Amino acid sequence: MADVSSWSHINWHFIAGGLGLFLFGVKIMGDSLTKFAGTKIRDYIEKYTSNPIMAIIVGVVMTGVIQSSSAATVIAISLVRSGLMGLSQAIGIILGANIGTTVTSILIGFQLDYYAYFILLIGVFLVLMATRKKSIYLGEIIIGFGLLFIGLNTMGDALKDLQSIPGFESLVVRMSSQPALAALAGAVITAVIQSSSAIVGIVQSLYASHSITFVAALGLVFGANIGTTITAALAAVGGSLAARRTCLFHFLFNVLVSVLFLLIIGPYSKFILKAAETFHMNKMMTIALAHFTFNLVGMLIFLPIIPQCVKILEKIMPGREDLSLQLGKIQLDETLVEAFPAAALTQAKAAMLQVSEIVLESMEDSKHYLTTKDKKYFHEVNQLEDMINSLDTKIEDYLLKISKQSLTEELADEYSSNLQVQKNFERIGDLVQNLVEYYEMIYDSREEFSEEAMADLMAMYELLLHMFSNGVAVFDGGDHHLYEMMKEDENNLNYMEYQLRASHFRRMTSQHEEATVTTSLYVDILGTLERIGDHAFNIARLTFDPIKSHGEKSLVAEEVNRKETA
Repeated sequence: MADVSSWSHINWHFIAGGLGLFLFGVKIMGDSLTKFAGTKIRDYIEKYTSNPIMAIIVGVVMTGVIQSSSAATVIAISLVRSGLMGLSQAIGIILGANIGTTVTSILIGFQLDYYAYFILLIGVFLVLMATRKKSIYLGEIIIGFGLLFIGLNTMGDALKDLQSIPGFESLVVRMSSQPALAALAGAVITAVIQSSSAIVGIVQSLYASHSITFVAALGLVFGANIGTTITAALAAVGGSLAARRTCLFHFLFNVLVSVLFLLIIGPYSKFILKAAETFHMNKMMTIALAHFTFNLVGMLIFLPIIPQCVKILEKIMPGREDLSLQLGKIQLDETLVEAFPAAALTQAKAAMLQVSEIVLESMEDSKHYLTTKDKKYFHEVNQLEDMINSLDTKIEDYLLKISKQSLTEELADEYSSNLQVQKNFERIGDLVQNLVEYYEMIYDSREEFSEEAMADLMAMYELLLHMFSNGVAVFDGGDHHLYEMMKEDENNLNYMEYQLRASHFRRMTSQHEEATVTTSLYVDILGTLERIGDHAFNIARLTFDPIKSHGEKSLVAEEVNRKETA
């Protein structure tokens, strides 16, 4: 009965409510800071991640703004996945994110509980009275800041009562003598509630109320760093090879640094306590100092060995590197647009040729999926399509800025040609994605292509890949003779599609074949392959005649209007 009485004595509703207020405060503060910053976060990521140190700084700033190292890491993985960032840059952001996540614990360390309700009131008044969006966002930031402390204060008094639970004291003693147990508990709890900031905040309250020892508190903090990797792991599921490597680094980095500090937890705890005593820090700020120093040292250890980390990750997860990393991050110099539009167009064309390599890779992967049924090729095509779409937006925005300059007739034609060719690259990517979706429907239905149908499709693929390579070569070098040869290839492809379609219907009629998923989709597949051929031929044709090509002029107008009204 005493045991039940002790448990019922705890104000669990205050702990639950306080945790909810804390998490909501962190979220609303992060969301509002993100809106307040506008596009600056994106601009920082795009412009200032060219070297590891700048990537670390971006990671710190980004995490400080969005108040979540997990979210910052997920963003890094997404950028790697879409080909806009390399693995070494993502590693830099992860190292910075771990430092940025200490901002919350440092704020808690100032113990502003007494002022929390006044802070909340100021934020509410600002939101109610403000007319400008920026002022409203600022008010929401202040509200989140106040809720963070109110939630922590609400939990604080209830957490003190945990000492009355039978076995709690012995558990604390055990975690103090076995900090690895505390780390395990911290990792599991963080993985469940998906917020290392909340766990560190709870640890600060427990330590401030003398409910746990400093060593046990450190163990929980180290474990929270491991548990926070779960969110990033979920983001990398089904991702590209580079995205999975990024996730693996995040996990290994947090685990290795945590294990290292668990091994030296005795001297480390003495060092932090001595520093806290020297600078007259309260108990909450002492935990914040330990949290910050732990992540700072981890970053300093790994910063010089980022290239070696990349090589190790490549050995642990071997495989052909993603095209995004082979080609590097596509650079489009904004300063050239006004200063030297001709050079800007040349740079845009170079970027488009890189996109053409990704499109060719996607086409080849779709062919491999058709012949092998290996799902990895299906996923690769979808990942490459994401990359193509991301780069398409980037290149089109750049071309639109060039079009607003005073261009000669020759440069205007080059702009028009580039925009239309880029659109054809993007549409080929869409069609290739359609193809693998058709193949997936067939294979998921446990059906197969007949030997005759497979041979016909392979013949179309060979001609199609040949046409695409020639189309890109014409676009790159302006070879008019090759363009004339492509006209014949275009006619051959159209005739092949017609013949195969007619042959398919004859087989269906004469052999009384039953309608299946394969027979239903076969004609769609032929039509899609033929349309890809049309776009491949357009790439060559637009090189010489960007304005008069059928239907393409309206495409430019449509694209310009869309961008201007967006």
